[in-house]
Amino acid sequence: MPLQRALLVEAGHRCAIPTCRQWPTEFAHIKPYRQVLEHTFENIIVVCPTCHARYDNTKEIDRKSMLQYKQNLAVLNGRYTEVERQVLKVYAKMWVPMEEAHSEKGSLLDLFREAMGENHHTFGFGDISVSDGMWWLLSNLIDDEIVTITPYYSGVEGAPPGGVVALTGKGLELIRRMVAAEPL
Repeated sequence: MPLQRALLVEAGHRCAIPTCRQWPTEFAHIKPYRQVLEHTFENIIVVCPTCHARYDNTKEIDRKSMLQYKQNLAVLNGRYTEVERQVLKVYAKMWVPMEEAHSEKGSLLDLFREAMGENHHTFGFGDISVSDGMWWLLSNLIDDEIVTITPYYSGVEGAPPGGVVALTGKGLELIRRMVAAEPL
């Protein structure tokens, strides 16, 4: 039970695949149990039944990807708070439809860089609103230059408080890597 609890906490009680995050969940051995003959934290990942079948039965998800998803969980959990991981999850879920919509014109990341430059934010790519004074909930993402927060109406008297959270070029690259099961 402690091993199962630790695995569920690591994945946030949801599927560890960033574009899925569904529940209920199951425990999947990354290297088959018949090869390793043990249940270890490093070799088990939490996934939903659909992703588990995509891994074990159809091989649509390969072992290298599953290992990378597991390693990425450690990076994200070690650096970012639950709120910050939720923001990243929202952007990861938006990535696939956005990437498919732009596939004929080149990658979304390439189009973004061409139009805006490396350090510009991505207004329009699933912007998230944040209340005034709540920026600290995203302070690690801000410090790491993954997101920026721009006030709604800077300097306008009587304007509503708060701002828009937007991905930077570095943030877009992080989301692309998460979705593609590449090292973070």
